[in-house]
Amino acid sequence: MSNLNYNETGQLIRVNAGKDITAATPSLALLPEVGVKKVIVDGVSIPLVDAEVGNDTYYAGEYIEYTTLDDDLDYAGRWKKKAFLEYSAGNIEQTDYVKFRVMP
Repeated sequence: MSNLNYNETGQLIRVNAGKDITAATPSLALLPEVGVKKVIVDGVSIPLVDAEVGNDTYYAGEYIEYTTLDDDLDYAGRWKKKAFLEYSAGNIEQTDYVKFRVMP
């Protein structure tokens, strides 16, 4: 993932799970180095098409995707992102955090 910009809207954030997650209800956690963790539920999807991310291919049904809105990226600096995948009330999986940077 390339760097994003402070308060940038309309940019895709993707997190790869590396396995079929189509039966899950996804959410996205964004954790700035300074500030409060954001857990986003609305607008998070599991696309059914392959996506090229840098030199990697994220396969259909194996990653989540979210398009940034106002105030999502409200800190310039280091961030981490991860996916939460709820299959049932007692079965919630999560990916490892992946680091990215938000530029001023």
